[in-house]
Amino acid sequence: MEGSGNAKPATDFDQGRPPARARLTRLAAAATLLAGATIGGAAVAEEDKYDRARAGHPELFKVYYDENVLEYCGLLTHESALGFVMQRDDLLAARPLSEDDVHDVRVAGAIAADMAYGAHGLGQSHWCKTEGMDAFNRFVTRYRATPFGTANQTP
Repeated sequence: MEGSGNAKPATDFDQGRPPARARLTRLAAAATLLAGATIGGAAVAEEDKYDRARAGHPELFKVYYDENVLEYCGLLTHESALGFVMQRDDLLAARPLSEDDVHDVRVAGAIAADMAYGAHGLGQSHWCKTEGMDAFNRFVTRYRATPFGTANQTP
């Protein structure tokens, strides 16, 4: 990059790594599972806990999963992030959950996105262009459906 005034810095995604927050989420999930494994079988209980959270709240799980996909793919923008918050809040308003249940669903979404990211290997670009863009468009559409979202749109 030396000597070129217009070279853009390489991002984590350009270098084949998930963004920093996603790496931290992955590390936290791994630490949770590792801690559970050292307590003799607690890892299985943790896995079951997140599987139950995923199965019990599939719509909320999908919203959290999609938000993590956006993060991995570098697609979080002002509009997509606010669309995520609005969609999540709509679901929680319709079906309130305890803080622990929300936490478990959020972690389940992060684990699933991390596993999907790892499973795509060199195909991550395609994953981001398909599943990532689908999630992005859903969240942006949700945001733009509000008076806040229409205020900054040009006709």
